[in-house]
Amino acid sequence: MKMLRGLILVFVAAFALPAVPAAAQTTDPAGVFVQKLADDTINLLKSQTKGAARDKAFRDLMAEGIDVEFLGKQALARYWRTATEAERQQYLTIFQDYMLRTITSRLARFEQETVKVTGATKGPKDDTIVASQVIGKGEPIQMDWQVRRMDGGLKIIDVKIEGISMLITTREEFGGIVSQKGMSGLLDAMKGKIEVMKAQSAAAYK
Repeated sequence: MKMLRGLILVFVAAFALPAVPAAAQTTDPAGVFVQKLADDTINLLKSQTKGAARDKAFRDLMAEGIDVEFLGKQALARYWRTATEAERQQYLTIFQDYMLRTITSRLARFEQETVKVTGATKGPKDDTIVASQVIGKGEPIQMDWQVRRMDGGLKIIDVKIEGISMLITTREEFGGIVSQKGMSGLLDAMKGKIEVMKAQSAAAYK
């Protein structure tokens, strides 16, 4: 089974950003927000920041762009309600680290691609759908970002790649693991993947 493929795609999509900063083709605040997040990530990619300092910088970017607790709950869906308080706290802690490791372990593969924001329209629940194209090798890929105004400001709550919702895909995969192995099985699977990504990252910077 492809371990939590949907979650990987969500956050790779959110941070698989241009090698050269681009101006957002919209004055909508959500569109400008997405492009700024891209530019900030580019600067970090181009810097010499490594190790713990790099992890902290990416955590700060995640805090700026994503409401981790909200997204974690949405990904777990109905299983959030049945989880114990201890399981919830452990899950959210692991969820954040999983996101970080996923992003940092996959960034290098996307350095030659460009995400160009092309417009913004109103979405459900007063969200904004920011349209963009991923430009690189082959045909451009359509990527739509669902942005919501939260207590902490604008946040990305979903990404659709060629019309496929990564949040829904993640929810289905999480649900499949929990239904078969319980919450403990999901937590173990996520922790196992984190360790693999840590090892891969360490090998890459030797």
